[in-house]
Amino acid sequence: MIDAKGKEQLLLRNPADTKGGFWLTYLVDGVLYEVSSTEKKTISIDSKESEMGRVRIVLDHKPNGFDSPIARFEIEVWSHNTPVMLIRHKITNLSDKIIEDSKLYSLMDFDVGGPSSYKDDIGVYEEYTGLISVCDDNPLCVAMASKPVPDAWEIASPIKLKVNSENRDLKKNLKLGPKDIATGLQWNQGNVNPNESKTVDIVLSCATNLSEAKALIKNSWELFKKKMR
Repeated sequence: MIDAKGKEQLLLRNPADTKGGFWLTYLVDGVLYEVSSTEKKTISIDSKESEMGRVRIVLDHKPNGFDSPIARFEIEVWSHNTPVMLIRHKITNLSDKIIEDSKLYSLMDFDVGGPSSYKDDIGVYEEYTGLISVCDDNPLCVAMASKPVPDAWEIASPIKLKVNSENRDLKKNLKLGPKDIATGLQWNQGNVNPNESKTVDIVLSCATNLSEAKALIKNSWELFKKKMR
């Protein structure tokens, strides 16, 4: 079980590192903007609400030099009495300009097994399903899948998994470990016109083996119809 505060931390920043959580990069009028969910200079909280099993946070991005926000990011998570978490990312263009080549990233350092066991994690990405998993010999396994499927992914050392203006695309390696690893997923959302929104839905599951984690994800997509707005 993860309480509302824990859900908020998972969404906006990884529990082990402020470089985790979600990131976006996009261009407006040919200028590239890099947006981290943890930065405070250009990101402001528009609203935050929580109820049983659910947290929803709305963030506005106003780059330096702009009088009003360009983009709004809505992040919603649901988890209650079940080893699955439903996550929805939504970007909306608030400006009268086209947001170009928008890319969304979700960076996670799960540290499966906790402080005593994180150095034996094995990460795998399945191209044919779009599912990424991190497992160890505890046994414990965490898996993530999304709709739409990721356009890129990466499994790397936590200090090497980075997104910046010079590195906007993840490396698409398929396996790494056993070692201390972090995972990244990337969705290429293309252009976002004024008042247009684009959404990515993610299911995260935890189980004692990969087969069970996959089954939980498969069954959890039905929950989106019931639990997510």
